[in-house]
Amino acid sequence: MHKFRTKIDLMVVIALVVAFSGCSHMMNSSKATTDPVSQPVADHKYSREIIELEHAIRQNSKSTEAKNAHLKLAQLYSDHNNRHRNYHLALKHLEAYIILEESPVDGETLNWLASLKEINRLSKKITQVQKQLEKSNKTKLAFKQTNRKLTREEIKLRNKNRKLEETNQKLEKTIEMLKRLDQRLEEKRRNFIN
Repeated sequence: MHKFRTKIDLMVVIALVVAFSGCSHMMNSSKATTDPVSQPVADHKYSREIIELEHAIRQNSKSTEAKNAHLKLAQLYSDHNNRHRNYHLALKHLEAYIILEESPVDGETLNWLASLKEINRLSKKITQVQKQLEKSNKTKLAFKQTNRKLTREEIKLRNKNRKLEETNQKLEKTIEMLKRLDQRLEEKRRNFIN
């Protein structure tokens, strides 16, 4: 009886796992559109639409169509799904839109403009810091190379110094021996004279 009850419990658990995995599969299938594999299609869509809008602006830069194209380009260049976002171009097109817009611009657009200006300012600052970092890294590398050279020179000089000290010690011993020898010779000479 106990084994039978365990088998039923096990079958219920398996059925629940299968049912929930099917639901999970159905829920995850709706997320497949944000899959990175489909991203190149989206990138192609952005680039194609950007080209078309820029062409519309070149045809008549003062028209209502051009004004709307500038707004759409600002949106495309700053879109979070666009892997090739360009906030500088988004700012440029939004400013062009505001210039062409005859009626007063709403607060949301002005907030967007202010945000793009700040992003553009920070991007320039980041670029400056990156250049400074590159320069600093080059300087650091040059210092490391100079340090290695100086370390090698120091090692050579220490070896020369050690050899000179050894030679100096040998010469001192030789001088001491010669002094003693000279003293002995002087004693023998005196003894010989006396």
